[in-house]
Amino acid sequence: MMSPQIIYQFLFSSVLSSALTSLPVLGCALFLNSQVSAMLWRLLWGRDRAFLTRRMRRICLALTVLMLLGTLGMIAVYPMALSSAALWALFAAVATAALRENLCRRLWGRRLRETVSRRAFWGLCLLCHLLSLGLTAWPLLVCLPVNDAALLLCGYGLDALLEGFSHWRNRESIALDELEEAPSPEALQELNAGLNQLNAFNAYRKLQLFILMALQLTLVLAYLFIGLTVDELILCMALACACTLATHAAADAFLRALKREGSVQTLLAGLFLWAYGLILFDRQLELPATSLALSYLALCLCGGGLGVSLTALRHLESSMANVAQFGLEGRMNGYARIRSVGTEMALLLGQMAALGMVTFLCLPRFLSQTLTLESLSMALHRWMIVPPLLLLAIAIVCVLRFPMNNRHFAKLARWLTLKEEGGSNPALREQLENVVVKRHKNRFGVKIIIALLRPLYYHKVVGKENLRGLEDGTMVLVCNHGELYGPVVANLYIPVAFRPWAIAEMMNREVIIEHIYQGTMMRQKWLPESWKRPLLRMITPLLLWVFDSLEAIPVYRNDPRKLIGTFRETIDAMQAGDNILLFPENDTGHAVGERGYASEGVGRLFTGFAMIAPLYYAKTKKKAIFIPVYASRKTRTVRIGQGIEYQPDNGANDEKLRIVDGLLAQMQAMYEEEIKK
Repeated sequence: MMSPQIIYQFLFSSVLSSALTSLPVLGCALFLNSQVSAMLWRLLWGRDRAFLTRRMRRICLALTVLMLLGTLGMIAVYPMALSSAALWALFAAVATAALRENLCRRLWGRRLRETVSRRAFWGLCLLCHLLSLGLTAWPLLVCLPVNDAALLLCGYGLDALLEGFSHWRNRESIALDELEEAPSPEALQELNAGLNQLNAFNAYRKLQLFILMALQLTLVLAYLFIGLTVDELILCMALACACTLATHAAADAFLRALKREGSVQTLLAGLFLWAYGLILFDRQLELPATSLALSYLALCLCGGGLGVSLTALRHLESSMANVAQFGLEGRMNGYARIRSVGTEMALLLGQMAALGMVTFLCLPRFLSQTLTLESLSMALHRWMIVPPLLLLAIAIVCVLRFPMNNRHFAKLARWLTLKEEGGSNPALREQLENVVVKRHKNRFGVKIIIALLRPLYYHKVVGKENLRGLEDGTMVLVCNHGELYGPVVANLYIPVAFRPWAIAEMMNREVIIEHIYQGTMMRQKWLPESWKRPLLRMITPLLLWVFDSLEAIPVYRNDPRKLIGTFRETIDAMQAGDNILLFPENDTGHAVGERGYASEGVGRLFTGFAMIAPLYYAKTKKKAIFIPVYASRKTRTVRIGQGIEYQPDNGANDEKLRIVDGLLAQMQAMYEEEIKK
């Protein structure tokens, strides 16, 4: 339904049906019936059959039975309610157009593969078009005045031209239609079994299914509305197509500029815009006097969101090939065709749902009158708005829970490149297995919280240039604590991805309440004592969820054995490409209930964190770079200082003190600059 040719055929079927039967939606239903039939034929009896799983074949057979029953019902009911000659003329026109398209596509494929001569190709194409035109013209001339029949035949000729142009534009894919040989059934079964074990891949297939089903329902809804309510059909169709295609091209250019790094976020934005367009369209249909201008504005918004969503989905699809390559370990023979068949199945389910809804509008209760804008509004509002909105809502949830983000895709591409070069990175592979293979939910909610909090904690970031050119996985960002202020602002505004260190007590459900009470809540004199612990019990689940979402690394300061685990997890994270954020201010040496961190300036720093550098160098032969960060409450700035690179040739203890002293000196200088302002 995205192709201009298919859109034109859908609308032309509506016009043809209106001229012959005064029931435009009947032509739409017949056209969708032909599309579903052609797709079922390709899947069940074409070359795609080999790539269907047993479950897919059962679904296709069930859909075939449902479609045949619906078609037989229409054939049985409508000749009794309408003029039989006019109805069969409509059947003939839609059926011959579908057969012509299928035969011409096959001829194009044979010509492009040079199995048919040029003369035979043009002769057979001409014969196919003449037979199709004759089978359409004769019933039309019998049922309609000559002038009306001639106009409809001109529209039929334009359909043939658009079809030829579409075949020429897609000539490369048509040429390859029957060249690819299917792997053996055993290899395909092994390939499908391997893909089914990839949690990330299954999550993608699920969200793709809902998006493509919503696509079919939305396009049928939009163009059915256009076909039944507008006199300037071509102009309005061009407007709707242009909006969809323009946003498609804009989103494609945007993602290419970002090198596909924003596919997930762009997809989410497109889905929200798409849903908003449908809601606005629904509101317009509810109004007593529906405004066509506002309805078309809503459809343009809907088309824009649809175009953005499909572009992001296409970029995400190409990224999922890396996911499959990782999980299947290079056994990719047949993968492209399996994905193509999976996409066709999703489109088939969407078209089948659209066919069911349009067929419902064709029930005999609508035959006593031509569908007016008011009756159409009621039908669309009640029966056709809710399904795509529901599917979009499910798709949005699937995107929010999608296990991989842009950073995971970048790491995956890096690992595949490393493997091709013969290298190895066990820590990176283990991290990717946890995301790609095992059940893992991307905590998109914490990103939404960060986006909502940024306006409330607006800060200017100074010194971003000090991060340029540094490799991910080598940076250790060291920030002042300032009680809760430093961690909050750093997580909101540091412009590189990282995993933070967090005190283990803050990640332990058993002790977190008492830890926060002793460290922070006791000093809050404005809050009644009886409220403090109950309030902490309420917010504790949220805090635990946030630390889990940030993939914080627990720091066991009072348990040397477990502290070794902290450093081991940190080195593995850095080896996998993660930067580290920590807050090493010393909070000891104070009475219970007193401030444990400097509320302004920088307190004394623990020195043990600097051991990250020699451990990281010993494992990777890479030099860690410690970067000072100072979050200023007074000037509302986040200042990033010059990085201090680890020098392995120096003595371990001297190098540790050099790093800590250098960091503290830069952070103190940043504080002194704050005082001057």
